[in-house]
Amino acid sequence: MTPEHPHRDVIVEKLKSLYPFRSVLEVGCAAGANLYRVKQAFPKSDIGGIDWNAQAIETAKQYLPKASVLQVGEATDVYIGSKGADIVMSDMCYIYLDKKNFRKALEEVKRIARVGVLFCEFHHKNWFMRKLLRITTGYNSYNFRKELRRAGFSDIQFYKLTERDWPGGNPQKDFGWIIVAKA
Repeated sequence: MTPEHPHRDVIVEKLKSLYPFRSVLEVGCAAGANLYRVKQAFPKSDIGGIDWNAQAIETAKQYLPKASVLQVGEATDVYIGSKGADIVMSDMCYIYLDKKNFRKALEEVKRIARVGVLFCEFHHKNWFMRKLLRITTGYNSYNFRKELRRAGFSDIQFYKLTERDWPGGNPQKDFGWIIVAKA
């Protein structure tokens, strides 16, 4: 777990635009580095996460013993009740999903989030650039403005990750964004 990575400062800063909130659920939380930082910044908020990697969830439980939920699960089928979290976030989780599963995951996020969402993901408006990224790296990028509107989100804001936010960050340099929207 590396809670000191500079992009986590940007995540926490952008979460402030969705405040006040009582709970944050991270889809693809891995060992919980983002949740650790969120809990430091917003100590009264409940935190929770899901990840497909059982070993990562066990590590997260060691670092976040008071988390409301830490469970093994998929981004496309989150075992949380409707409107079960104020904020749903992800950090380089959806880059692994094909378009069908990405859209299903967004539907899940829309179902769960009461207040809003924060994504640190690969975004690009140009189809050719998204395809080139997929061919050269295996990662997926999406037009988040189009996809979030399609899923029913509003007030969509974009913040480009800089070299300071993600040092040496190729492909983050070209594709990395923090995206915030209201549910």
